[in-house]
Amino acid sequence: MKTENQIELTQPVAPRRNLTTRAATASLGLARNGITPGDSSRRGFTGQTTVQLLAVLVTAGTLVGAIAFAQSAKEIRGASPYVEITNEPAPKLIVDAPLPEGLANGIFWAQYRVENLRIVPVFGAGAAQTSPRVGHLHIQVDDLPWWWADASDNNTIDIAGFPPGQHKVKIQLVGADHNAFPGQVVTLPFTVPEYDREKVYGHGH
Repeated sequence: MKTENQIELTQPVAPRRNLTTRAATASLGLARNGITPGDSSRRGFTGQTTVQLLAVLVTAGTLVGAIAFAQSAKEIRGASPYVEITNEPAPKLIVDAPLPEGLANGIFWAQYRVENLRIVPVFGAGAAQTSPRVGHLHIQVDDLPWWWADASDNNTIDIAGFPPGQHKVKIQLVGADHNAFPGQVVTLPFTVPEYDREKVYGHGH
């Protein structure tokens, strides 16, 4: 005849039986893969395999994350030129500081990019009505009374031959009709250090 105390003592037996069954199942799975529990030579192989699997999972996760956050062609290059844009956002000019590698030789190299505008060699009042919007840059050096138009869109403004000293370059974003867009002008002051002009440019300069 069973008492209450005997019933309480026999209740934990079922979980132990489940644990034993799980251990047996795991051992069977290892055996099917040629791995015997307690075999030290197999343990090393298992550890190496685990590291390899983790490396694969990390790589796959990185790839999935990169794909998820990759920007579209439209986000990088702007709207398609085949579709007219209504209520086009205002254009924007972004210019980086001049590269020190160039300044060391009296050369101004400054990378730039624009938003909501395509830089192309198209000019005139009619072109100013184009959608998507087109335009180019006006570049002026050291407050000289003249400037030039740059419609190359080659990513970097390139001006060589600066003598040592203080200088500045003004870059304006303008439309096809040469009218500047409000607020889209960047002036970059910089200093050219002393350098060997003949070595850089030769005797003819």
